[in-house]
Amino acid sequence: MLLGIGVAVGVALFAAGLRGNTLAVAVVVLLCLGYWATGWLPDFVVSLMLMFLLMTCTSLGANVVFSGFTSSAFWLVFSGAVIGMALNVTGLGERVAVRLADHCGHAYGLALAGFVAIAFALGIVMPSTLGRIAILTPIVLSFCDRVGLTPGRPGRTGLMLATALASCELSTAILPANLPNLVMAGTAEAVLGLRLGYGEYAIALVPTLAMVRGVVLVAVAQRLFPDRLSAPVITGANDIPAPRPSMRTDEKRLLGALVLMLVLWLTEPWHHIAAGWIGLGIALLCLGPLRLVNPDAFLKQVKLAPLWFVAAIIGLTAAVDHAGPANALRPALAHLDLAQMSTMPAYLVLVGLSIALVCLVTSNAAPALFTPLVPALALGAPLGMKAVLLTQTVGISTIVLPYQAPPLVLAMALAGVGIRDATRYCLATTLVALPSVVPLTALWWQAIGRLHQ
Repeated sequence: MLLGIGVAVGVALFAAGLRGNTLAVAVVVLLCLGYWATGWLPDFVVSLMLMFLLMTCTSLGANVVFSGFTSSAFWLVFSGAVIGMALNVTGLGERVAVRLADHCGHAYGLALAGFVAIAFALGIVMPSTLGRIAILTPIVLSFCDRVGLTPGRPGRTGLMLATALASCELSTAILPANLPNLVMAGTAEAVLGLRLGYGEYAIALVPTLAMVRGVVLVAVAQRLFPDRLSAPVITGANDIPAPRPSMRTDEKRLLGALVLMLVLWLTEPWHHIAAGWIGLGIALLCLGPLRLVNPDAFLKQVKLAPLWFVAAIIGLTAAVDHAGPANALRPALAHLDLAQMSTMPAYLVLVGLSIALVCLVTSNAAPALFTPLVPALALGAPLGMKAVLLTQTVGISTIVLPYQAPPLVLAMALAGVGIRDATRYCLATTLVALPSVVPLTALWWQAIGRLHQ
């Protein structure tokens, strides 16, 4: 069936005028996304199939197709696995989980709300979504072990997906918190001469794209992955909690390494070393001089499938960017006439356009396509230039399928979450967010005068 759909779409695109790499990439990507979404083939098999088809059916070259292996995100998966194992071996992850269980371990809904809030708060101080995922994933998994959400339990999947998607989606409301925001702001300043202020950006987006969407993430996770928390295991006479032991030497060494990693991540604008290479350096410290993780034990436990998946997703994004499907869309988008529409229909059309672009070219690439078109879209439209620019944030924060957000793919790889569960969750949150977050954002912008500027 998927092959038939791919052939039909290929014929339709050929009739529409697409040729060469653009046509081949569109068909290959559609085919592989279908297999990923349905889970009819193992993820790593689809990942290898994507690379094979792109290499044999296009002329993009190995530097594009295999660009995932040279990306810092790929090595962040590896370093995340090492750091996660170190947190488990030393007991530092359990110590953090115990503290969180004291506050959030009384009810499943409370735990979901707590981790979603933590993911958003961390976005204010850490401008790397991949970094937030790498830090939060082992902590969430340790918390799940602490409260009885063992592997295979729906609550474990729900907590991990809610935290990961919150790290990706809610950070859209904080200007420097993720890469799509920075691409949008940088392009707007360089091409349009529009400067987005931190305060005005937060005022326009936090109430709906962070708060309302956060409620949606919690509610959908609780409905889609229902579960109950078990009481944390208590040791000691008469059910009195035993006093927590002081930190051991290996815990202190790991804590020092994590603090160093955070400092280097936060100072990236000055030293320009990507998060993945910093994570790889800390992983080598854990495997080597600090002696926190046994290399032989790590080699026995590490799974290569998540690495293939991440590399394939990054290669897919690069292929879409280089093959030119986005450029083929520009003439049609530039002729989109909003002058005949009133404010609300024009707003909904722009939001729909932004969501469609994120589906086509992923969240990282969509701002680079949408932002240069803002002057043409705003010409005669009943929305101001900044309002047209900001409508794309609704699309960036709407992850319909996991492939659209590479950090979500990273979290799935680190936590062992299946593509089927992630797809169900993304689709469900989208279906709830469209009739809630989208109109509430418009009403909020009207209240603060943003739609009339």
